[in-house]
Amino acid sequence: MEIDFTRLKYFVAVADELHFKRAADRLRITPPPLSKQIKLLERELGGPLFERHYHEVRLTPLGQALLGPARAILRQVDDLKDLAAGVLEDGTPIRVGATAYAPSDLLEDLETAVGGLAAPATFEVAGSAAEVTAKLVSGHLELGLIHLSVEDQRLRARTVAEYQGAIAVRADDPLACRDLVHIEELRDREVVIDFARPNPVILAALTRRLAKRGVRNIVRAVSGRGGELEMAAQVFNRRLVALVSYAPASFIGRMFSPPEFKLVRIDEDGWEPSRLALAWAADRAAGPPRPADLAEALSAKLGPIRRG
Repeated sequence: MEIDFTRLKYFVAVADELHFKRAADRLRITPPPLSKQIKLLERELGGPLFERHYHEVRLTPLGQALLGPARAILRQVDDLKDLAAGVLEDGTPIRVGATAYAPSDLLEDLETAVGGLAAPATFEVAGSAAEVTAKLVSGHLELGLIHLSVEDQRLRARTVAEYQGAIAVRADDPLACRDLVHIEELRDREVVIDFARPNPVILAALTRRLAKRGVRNIVRAVSGRGGELEMAAQVFNRRLVALVSYAPASFIGRMFSPPEFKLVRIDEDGWEPSRLALAWAADRAAGPPRPADLAEALSAKLGPIRRG
């Protein structure tokens, strides 16, 4: 199952108008297909988004919790379209990519740093770390931001950011009153993982790490782009615990914030922070330009990034 961006657009329109006919007019469609798409979205998310009455439409608690994240996802889609439209037409720019599963504040800082390079450069959010790696090895990217987990002999890398682990829970969850949790406290909880899902290697390594700490009830309930919204729905409806990075300024950090949710740090004594690095293909290390030099320049622009 994947979240359809068109359905998110329809959801936001109905939430703005609180009237299906006015929302349909705004979207230039008729009410029946709009109502059908909203029902399909509700089925995907596991609960109703609207309370429908004869003369009134109101957001449910789930709809209220997901409206902000839905708007943010649609803004990200528009930003990606603008980025694609602004690719340089002349010359051969340096191509820098990044995994979409890095914290959004780091992606924003990296995009700014790439734009400040002396040489012409482009930046793209290429997908999972596995997709970025494939593009590096095939020569479609010079540099790529990826999560570090296992050694890949095809790559060289420079660590640029570390993020303490965290959990995201409903605001009324017993763990929400805590400032710090131990990973072993999740042994009796259902835990949903987001960023590792599209990368089987990272997913397997993370699952093994959790199992060693006694956390074995992993719920792989997230699918496709827009997974943050689906994960929030799962946490809200099923009272799951989401395993994320502690990045309060990122999109996912803002999404899992009060009053509906709470982000709680995981004690680092039992759970190492996640690391992200700028990587390049080992067989292209000589350049020009030398990827190691580009990684150093971008790292200097980003500065030390340590969250938690």
